[in-house]
Amino acid sequence: MKQFILLLLMSCFAMSAEKTNIILIFADDMHYGALGVTGSVLTKAKTPAIDSIFNEGVHFPNGYASHATCAPSRAGLLTGRYQARFDLETLPGGTADRKKTGYGVKTSEIMIPALMKKGGYQTCAIGKWHLGSSEEFQPNARGFDHWFGYRGSCGFYQFKSQVQSAKKGQELKPLPSGEDPNLDVVRNGESVRLEGYLTDHFSDEAANWIKENKERPFFMYFAPYNVHAPDTVPNKYIPKGGTAHDGVIAALDASVQTILDALKEAGIADNTLVVFSNDNGGKKDYSKTFKGNKATFYEGGIRVPFAMRWPKGIEAGSKYNGVVSTLDLLPTFAALAKVDLPSDRVYDGQNLLPVIKDSAKDQRQAHFWRNGAWRTARVGDWKLVWQVDRKKQKALLNKLGIKHVKGRGVTYAERADELFLEPELYNLANDPKEESNLAQSNPEKLQEMVKIYKDWEASIPKWRE
Repeated sequence: MKQFILLLLMSCFAMSAEKTNIILIFADDMHYGALGVTGSVLTKAKTPAIDSIFNEGVHFPNGYASHATCAPSRAGLLTGRYQARFDLETLPGGTADRKKTGYGVKTSEIMIPALMKKGGYQTCAIGKWHLGSSEEFQPNARGFDHWFGYRGSCGFYQFKSQVQSAKKGQELKPLPSGEDPNLDVVRNGESVRLEGYLTDHFSDEAANWIKENKERPFFMYFAPYNVHAPDTVPNKYIPKGGTAHDGVIAALDASVQTILDALKEAGIADNTLVVFSNDNGGKKDYSKTFKGNKATFYEGGIRVPFAMRWPKGIEAGSKYNGVVSTLDLLPTFAALAKVDLPSDRVYDGQNLLPVIKDSAKDQRQAHFWRNGAWRTARVGDWKLVWQVDRKKQKALLNKLGIKHVKGRGVTYAERADELFLEPELYNLANDPKEESNLAQSNPEKLQEMVKIYKDWEASIPKWRE
């Protein structure tokens, strides 16, 4: 009997040793040029920890988020599917709006952690969720064993009094004994009272969880609020001559360093895939690398920093110039976990590991983005951008008696072609900043791109037709 138990334990250990740990670090509202490795555009912040992921692994210069705003982008990331397939293309709004709309990713959708658990992985989510505040939408109900972050859709970096002191450029004050959290910070459903900078708490939680789970394969989704507004941060993170926003970037880098150090101390860095990316572009003031910003489908709204580091499986200093998306992460992780994707639904990404070794294995010919105001497609170097005429759309909504409620979804009537402006066409190889609209000079290519987009849209369910 003892021999049997010993053999069983050895077998379990061998299975764990074969599996690669995965950490997905997903920043918030970071403009493409915010990192040292992407140019340090409009920032004095240094980002050596994040840069090391790019330099010691593979960098994807043509990396894209699946959407231009927070919640839909995260929904696409965690499901590996276009948000349009499950009707989550808009932001949720405040508490009252969420109650009206029942906002959240449909429970029929299978998220990354649920797949990883099938492969024997421990799963952990830390930070921002933003995908539904009702219990059935919370991380613990979607496959995460451990969850530490905000129950609601969004949050700040400290509690109210501390936010105010930070705005004045002062050091954070202790939390008054009678003050409640600004929003509900929870650990596995139980409210937690904390003082200090929340990003530091997030990274400490991540480091401790890594140490506790180093003997078993694990998947961690680390999603701090950095660098989302408001730019509140302890003074220790603000570089000399820099701004509070620079400090928020530097604080993010410090949290990444904490995680990388924890992997090294646990002796599992070589067999851990660390991915860094971002949910969408930055705010207008910081989007100088490309045209547009968060909430637009120009490059400044959807092109994001994107890299993977895996010493055991990816050559350091690699670069893959093909177009990749955060939709590709679910199939990549599933392949590492040796888990087959469910056959009852369409997945819109692909396993990137074979692709970065041989570009001929890249099977994705087109990439699409959509919400109620934008239609966008990229095929090779060509990009279609098609914006709604907001005045016409508003007039239609008034006529139909539809009131504006955030998170209500988009009616099919709002997508009618006649409500849209003339489509724009760009060649990103020659014009990465989308300064020269080629629609009039290349009518045949424009028609081709419009057809590709509309053929894709025809495959999407018609919600609220």
